[in-house]
Amino acid sequence: MKRRHLFQALLLLGGLIGIALAVRSTVGDTHEHVMPSPAALAVSGVFAVVAITASARAWVALFSDLVTSRPHRTALRGTFYLSQLTKYLPAGGVVQAGSQVTLARGIGVPLRRVAVAFPVSVVGAVAAGGTLGSGLVFDSDLDAWIRVLALAGLCSVLLLHRGLMARTLTFARRFVHRIPSDDQLPTQRDILVFYAYALLTIGPLCVAYAILLRSVASGTNPLFVFCAFALSWVIGFLAVPIPAGVGVREALLVALIPGVGAAPLLAASLALRLLSIAAELLAFAFNRVVGHVQGSPELSPPPAEELTFP
Repeated sequence: MKRRHLFQALLLLGGLIGIALAVRSTVGDTHEHVMPSPAALAVSGVFAVVAITASARAWVALFSDLVTSRPHRTALRGTFYLSQLTKYLPAGGVVQAGSQVTLARGIGVPLRRVAVAFPVSVVGAVAAGGTLGSGLVFDSDLDAWIRVLALAGLCSVLLLHRGLMARTLTFARRFVHRIPSDDQLPTQRDILVFYAYALLTIGPLCVAYAILLRSVASGTNPLFVFCAFALSWVIGFLAVPIPAGVGVREALLVALIPGVGAAPLLAASLALRLLSIAAELLAFAFNRVVGHVQGSPELSPPPAEELTFP
């Protein structure tokens, strides 16, 4: 128990340091750009809170059979919120992924389940981003091959089929026997619920970015901006070693929104980054308060053999 609390405290400290450095860098960059209006920032901030809240609920949805009470769900959401704070550290998504898995296991979720649920969450997030970004097929300002790739994003929904995931795990186990078996996969319903929450995660961020960009660059097409941000979010999400995908998403936005200069695109991106950081801190703090009120219990620790790979 003490080791787990110490580990969480160290993660929180590291995450706050990473956030402080990210904020310092971002604020320094904002001085070189005209930032969005206060009204646009306020509205977009609400969407950022909706996004991080939906993201936490998406993660919890993959364990619906284990996390059956409100205090348990609060506890698991708390581990997710804490893990998100670490993505601003060097190595970015690597640290975040490791902490997300470790923290969930720390409250009693079997390692096998977490080890399988995490890649499922990656597939669900990519499918959601691909779905929302497919609208770029209608943007005549883009090259034909980009529009075709955007439309192909709809095909990523096929990856959500549990049978396909099971066959992939079975195939992988031929080479790495330590990989958990396909019976550890979430149910098809839970996978689809995750996908729905992923849409509610990426969608509000896309809306927020469109609002922020509209505030600093008039004449933009909100639909195409929405779709472009969805695709840039996916690429940034997959750029695991880059802290929070910073730089990768901005480069994609410049390529996908050719009618707008780089300066307003970057200004809107910087503003959304600051709002997202604030939303993550707010969600983490609020969840801690709720947890204390509920007295969030840990899940019943599974037998030792369930926490080790065969």
